[in-house]
Amino acid sequence: MDNRVYVSASHDPFYNLAVEEDLFYAQGAGATLYLWQNQNTVVIGKNQNALAECRVALLESEGGRLARRSSGGGAVFHDLGNLNFTFLLPQQDYDLPRQLSVIQRACASFGIGAVLSGRNDVVLENTGAKFSGNAFRFSSGRALHHGTILISADLDKLS
Repeated sequence: MDNRVYVSASHDPFYNLAVEEDLFYAQGAGATLYLWQNQNTVVIGKNQNALAECRVALLESEGGRLARRSSGGGAVFHDLGNLNFTFLLPQQDYDLPRQLSVIQRACASFGIGAVLSGRNDVVLENTGAKFSGNAFRFSSGRALHHGTILISADLDKLS
């Protein structure tokens, strides 16, 4: 199986989402893990109303960007304290518990207990605080599973 890992050096949401889209359509056998970060960005799901989900004028006045992703799900604030991950694979190999176990094992390597909860969330085992949300897309025999890992985001901007 031909597995790949890509790490983006860019913090531009439009570039990172375009790379994700390109990887999705180029996906063959095996799996791809794509890691990326955006700076001062709100990313909304494909079906969301930007004006209902984000204070767009404030975001733009602070030099932020608003971007739309190809999956569903809610609005997410990204800064360099947030790590984004994308699993890309053939749809028949899609396995949500297996994919999320990668996140759980990574957390465990830092002594952080993480459990799956609710609708596609990963929460801290001891407090139930959500630190990762996930969204999905399936098309033409391909699967995309992406999410966020809140590490040390600027909570004032996030709110």
